Amino acid sequence: MLTSGYGPFFGTPGSEISRERSQAAAVTLDLLTSNSTIATLCETLATYAIGSGLTLSSKPDHEALGIKPEAARSLSHQIERAWLRWVNNAFECDASGRHKLHQLATGAFKSWLLTGESVVALDWRRSNATRTATKVKLLDSRQLDQSVSRKENGGSVLQGVAFDALGRLRGYYLRESPLGDIASAPQAVFVPARTSWGRPRVLHLFDLIAPGQVRGLSPLIAALSPAHSKGSLREFSLAQALVQSMIATTITSDLPTSSAFKAFEVNDGLQGIQSGANLEQWMKSRSDFYLGSKVTLQPGGINHLPPGDKMTIHRSEAPNSAYDAFDRSMGREAAKAAGSSYEDISGDYSTTSFSASRLALELPARVNKRRRGAIVEPFYQGVFSAWLEEQIESGVIALPKGAPAFWQAPDAYTAAAWRGEGKPIADPFKDVQAAALRLQNGLTTLEAELAERGLDLEEVIAQRVAEREMLEAAGLSYTSAVSMTTAQPDNERDVEEVDPLS
Repeated sequence: MLTSGYGPFFGTPGSEISRERSQAAAVTLDLLTSNSTIATLCETLATYAIGSGLTLSSKPDHEALGIKPEAARSLSHQIERAWLRWVNNAFECDASGRHKLHQLATGAFKSWLLTGESVVALDWRRSNATRTATKVKLLDSRQLDQSVSRKENGGSVLQGVAFDALGRLRGYYLRESPLGDIASAPQAVFVPARTSWGRPRVLHLFDLIAPGQVRGLSPLIAALSPAHSKGSLREFSLAQALVQSMIATTITSDLPTSSAFKAFEVNDGLQGIQSGANLEQWMKSRSDFYLGSKVTLQPGGINHLPPGDKMTIHRSEAPNSAYDAFDRSMGREAAKAAGSSYEDISGDYSTTSFSASRLALELPARVNKRRRGAIVEPFYQGVFSAWLEEQIESGVIALPKGAPAFWQAPDAYTAAAWRGEGKPIADPFKDVQAAALRLQNGLTTLEAELAERGLDLEEVIAQRVAEREMLEAAGLSYTSAVSMTTAQPDNERDVEEVDPLS
């Protein structure tokens, strides 16, 4: 059988991930600082998913709130302006007062990449130095105590995650680890996932892989083996090249090593070999020759060796011709396993055609979009919900006349879309041309096309109106739209081969 000798673990639902996650997280964290492939993947994937941060597009449900659409838009603008001020103030949003919210989002996403999960506490801390009490605190996933598993209060606790008798989430067993306190080893304490009225207290974000899963598994786990092999190949090839470089010249001779190497140390006149000498005299003559002759490697020198001896100057043979192909193969395997592309981790486009580069961007962009929806957007939405509750209940954000209280319609108030940076585009001209054709033929909407580029329709319209008014006030003309059917790309645009997929 093909599986002979292969005995994977098969236990209770989700137990396979539980067995592997700690070891996988430890290896991934170790390779982050010692393996360039894993470090590059971590930085690249986080940049694609978050970039400079996701933008809030607040969309209060005017029908559910019983208000007019104009009132909902006014409320939306009020929420977005207040949110922008809060997320960019590290002292207001971060529990440690050090990082802006977008930095915290990047840290949470990298934690998911490396350990398979992000754990975030939404604290309530009143202070005379801040205007808001909602604070975001990133936790190390190891603070969620995996050792706690037991029956409790009619429900169960599995690897630090508590469920009720029906299997619904109750909360988490967390170990407190105050910043700067490295001497304590506190016991895990139970923290409810939400307050009694529904405010989130802890966000536990991971990608669901199997039914029954309660903890996360790093998405880089399948890339660890090829990434480590790629690093080992580079290290051994470098060691081979260094060894070969240290041995620059050799002399092939029948004499003892010490006698032959003395030729590099002495600078006496050349001694000849007597005619009619026997074997013993011949060997002695050759030995005397090396004792008195100096073989030099300096430019312009002429070296003499006795008959039968040979001096060889070596060059390094590492890496050999198979190195690049093997290195690229492992790089492609690691990138594909992590949901990226070979070009992303290597920066090498020398063998990639223009058409291939466009195709190489497509699947990673889809993977990134799914991961953004599974990890990044829930982070922002959870924080936004807790923040908006405080802003409305404290009166900072004024509700329209006739609107219900926040606790009566939290989902209607917190409805939102999160805009991230658009996917990389190999040919901007063709992309814009295709978007224009879709709009002209009614196959899409302006809002959808702008969302693909990480832009918000209302913000774009407001900005265009403001720019038009500024230009008209200055006596300048506003740039009109260019027809995509007559527009031509720049002459300096890449010249590509005929692409049958175009």
